Amino acid sequence: MSDRLDLPQSKLVAIVDAQLELARLGPAFGALMDLAAAKAVQLTGADGAVIELVEGSEVVYRAAHGLAEAQLGLRMQIKGSLSGLVLTSRQAATCTDSDIDERVNREACRRVGLRSMAILPLLFGEQAGGVLKLAWREPRPFDEDEVTVGQAIADMTAALMFHASQEGAQVLQRKVTQDPATGLPNRSSFYEQLRVRVDDAIARSGHVGVMVARVRPQQREVMVEIARRLARECREGDVLARLGVDEFGVILSVAARRSIVESQVLRFKQAATREPLLLPEGAKVDLALRFGGALYPEDGRAISELLAMARAAD
Repeated sequence: MSDRLDLPQSKLVAIVDAQLELARLGPAFGALMDLAAAKAVQLTGADGAVIELVEGSEVVYRAAHGLAEAQLGLRMQIKGSLSGLVLTSRQAATCTDSDIDERVNREACRRVGLRSMAILPLLFGEQAGGVLKLAWREPRPFDEDEVTVGQAIADMTAALMFHASQEGAQVLQRKVTQDPATGLPNRSSFYEQLRVRVDDAIARSGHVGVMVARVRPQQREVMVEIARRLARECREGDVLARLGVDEFGVILSVAARRSIVESQVLRFKQAATREPLLLPEGAKVDLALRFGGALYPEDGRAISELLAMARAAD
């Protein structure tokens, strides 16, 4: 703790404010990790941040912000990586240039687009259950309290997830991949499953269709009811998820051509708006919904491009 007391007062206040914001999210672990990654970028000046959680012999990118956002849901082997060394030692590590550091997985670094990084352990008691990785596009030294600030964010994140980690790996995995309000898969899980579908489409020269729905107002009761209506329309093999506070996504199981995607987007839109939406006290909600779809590979080969096209399609 003494090294933290050496930080400028303004930075200490910013860390405390960030920790309070994280604490307010409670058991919504997907949102918690997303906010932690965003705050880590904001407070350290990093180009991106990732939270990687251990699942078996792999780490999974369960939250990503900035530079690394396109890699959300990515699975990487622990062995042969700097993250693996941090998990084993339970100590932070830095890399000033990934092109010359023998400890790193260079292929993974190039995929993300990073050249330097600081990796901080997420400690669940005596065990490291994951890491917070801060990434920069260019080689750089670490002499501006980046590690201290990043570790403060990592410690708070791990503390809020500690009790779930003690209930077992399956419980923790469910909580980090599920939206607590709707019970749907969350953004991280959606990206992970979409990545699998895209990889399969690449292997067989196939297609992947996605739909994105944005909802106003975004209050809990409205989002739960819209989730129920969308779920009712899903076909076998469709994947419905909550992507954000006001957004749902669907990976479409049938998407051989654009006209099929468009017809399914229309079907989901009609299902969501066919009946008036009433709150428990009987008040009618004035809904504003936007729906759009996109088709891989025509509308984009990267997941981020595909979803951006779906968001812009309406």
